[in-house]
Amino acid sequence: MKILIFGMGGIGSFVGGALAKAGADVYFYVRGKKLEAIKKEGLHVTSEILGDFTVRPRGMGQEGKIFGKMDVIILACKGNGLAQACRDMAPMIDKETVVLPLLNGVLVSDLMAPLLPPCHIADGTIRVFSHMEEPGHVVQTAGSGKIVMGMKEGKNPPALFELEGILRNAGIPAEVTDDIRLDSWEKYALMGTNSALFCRCDGPAGKVRKLENYRELAGAAVGEVIAAAKAYGVTFPENYKKDYLALFDSLPEDTITSLYRDLKDGKKVEDTETEMILGRMVEMGKKKGVETPCFKEAWERARGIRR
Repeated sequence: MKILIFGMGGIGSFVGGALAKAGADVYFYVRGKKLEAIKKEGLHVTSEILGDFTVRPRGMGQEGKIFGKMDVIILACKGNGLAQACRDMAPMIDKETVVLPLLNGVLVSDLMAPLLPPCHIADGTIRVFSHMEEPGHVVQTAGSGKIVMGMKEGKNPPALFELEGILRNAGIPAEVTDDIRLDSWEKYALMGTNSALFCRCDGPAGKVRKLENYRELAGAAVGEVIAAAKAYGVTFPENYKKDYLALFDSLPEDTITSLYRDLKDGKKVEDTETEMILGRMVEMGKKKGVETPCFKEAWERARGIRR
């Protein structure tokens, strides 16, 4: 199976490194300083799950036509780069190609379908904390690394099950599910609500928890996601809100999300995932008549957050 990792940030480098170490037929779509570093020294992985090692893929570069058609493309770019990524991937796709996005957001396949040639567009989630220490060096610090994937209509092609086995062989827990819609919404409820709270309150978990109405605010925010999901036909487990609040209670004081970090680092709003994570929730709510005041306020405040 010919596999391309598109986007060599913290997620793509972790998954790509694991696959390369296991001897998979894997290629890296990478550019700039990361491409130079991996060409020169290889990809260095420091992982709580996989260990410490350096690998090289079967091939790497930044021109889709040099790779040929792919059996699987694992997309690990940021949401604000999704449209350009789809354009760049097109030369590597045919009708049997499986595209697996591992992006922040909910049911990303809905956004990709109008942008890609005919192919199998799955949805996926990954439970991992990883980042680029420097170009060519990825560090994974926490999380199980588990990837859950599937087609939202439940008709999973054989290639997804083959990929499941390849990922497991590489040390990454993987599961093909018939209900990726629920897993996608649950992951979004965690990551999206955290981002909404940090942006609305302009601070990390510790600052949010100091607010007198913290639990009311956090419960309302995650409740908006649960209500929107229900409007789209996805029902959360009964205890999800309670479990979310318990998890937020336990977060380290300085916990933030990558979206909030990017905004505080002074990145332009259009160069962050503000629209993908916050704006999309507001838009999805509007389409179904679901009120999302917490996300809307966070979305509006995100536009003014700076260092």
